Amino acid sequence: MIKKVLIVEDELIIQIVNIQVIEEAGYEVCAAVTNGEDAIIAVRKFNPDLILMDIKLEGVIDGIDAMQQIRLFSKVPVIYITGNSDSYHLKRAKETGMNDFLIKPVEFEVMIKAINKVFA
Repeated sequence: MIKKVLIVEDELIIQIVNIQVIEEAGYEVCAAVTNGEDAIIAVRKFNPDLILMDIKLEGVIDGIDAMQQIRLFSKVPVIYITGNSDSYHLKRAKETGMNDFLIKPVEFEVMIKAINKVFA
């Protein structure tokens, strides 16, 4: 069974490249959204096996706030991919039960290795 990945990324170029890399690695991208509100809806709709979550997003809530809301109904694994490498964001991300915290720009090999680790 092919694993489904939800991409939450507001930078369209990064989103498109991540979709390509993930699909080339043999996974299915079930949805790609640009804000936290849509991420919550997408988790309910598609029941992904993994979320790749940016922290700074379009809209009212950031990626960590979105994961806190998703945690109310799902234990889906999450890998944060972010430019926010400060201790404040890392501490908040850890509180959501994250699987990994990757700093942009992320090398594709590092991202796929982190995804493979979740699915191992």
